[in-house]
Amino acid sequence: MTLTTIATHIEPAAPAVLDAALEVPFALAAAHGAQLTALVFPIETALAEASTPSWELAEREEGAAARVRATAERRGIRCEVRTRSSFAYGTSEVMADHLRVSDLGLLTMKGAPGAGQRILIGAAIFDSGRPVLLVPGGAQRMVPPARIVVAWDATPAAVRAVHGALPFMRAAAETLVVTVTDDKELRPGQSGIQLCHLLARHGARASFAAVQRDGRGVLEVLAATAGEGALLVMGAVRHAPIRNLVLGSATRDVLEAGPPMPVLLAA
Repeated sequence: MTLTTIATHIEPAAPAVLDAALEVPFALAAAHGAQLTALVFPIETALAEASTPSWELAEREEGAAARVRATAERRGIRCEVRTRSSFAYGTSEVMADHLRVSDLGLLTMKGAPGAGQRILIGAAIFDSGRPVLLVPGGAQRMVPPARIVVAWDATPAAVRAVHGALPFMRAAAETLVVTVTDDKELRPGQSGIQLCHLLARHGARASFAAVQRDGRGVLEVLAATAGEGALLVMGAVRHAPIRNLVLGSATRDVLEAGPPMPVLLAA
């Protein structure tokens, strides 16, 4: 797999804030020679939007969209910009629609997400069929990631996340496949060591490690193992078809508190 098209959401903001938010999407697109699809609209609750005049929201969006276009042109990035005025459906549906015809989704999470962002992220991960990269606010130095940690539990979601992360693994100095041994029992055919052999055939520098939970949360263990500056790759688990009814523990921690580092998720 190669990255040819990346879909991202851009929150309209002041010029300096907007420029900072564009750093990772533009750097990622440039690193992979990919086209960027930028969906520019505010994520607000219905109550907040009701208190803001529609003309003000439209001006905010158009101003941000113009700045995204100008910055992309100046940096030589192929970029399609879409504002909410061009949407026929709700923003979460539009996000999932664009992701289905992209290779990767890219979303920034500044701490715990609000209600609007939770809906957007949920649609991107669980309704699109594509891997989604969640980046903490201010993480401008993750492209390309030098170290990748794979949370391997042999679930179909983990398999999809691994394959979605192959373009990053080929460029990384190290890929560490991690199994939390006292969390789930794996059959021999699901071994992380065998996964490392597959990743090596794809050009990754892969190795395996087994770690213990020791009473800690799975995400806490993975973050400690990954260390600073790494990209975490994991499957996103939802145990029921009703949206957000029951999430897997590590998935819940990422989506409720925000990612402790860049995290690539697939469902």
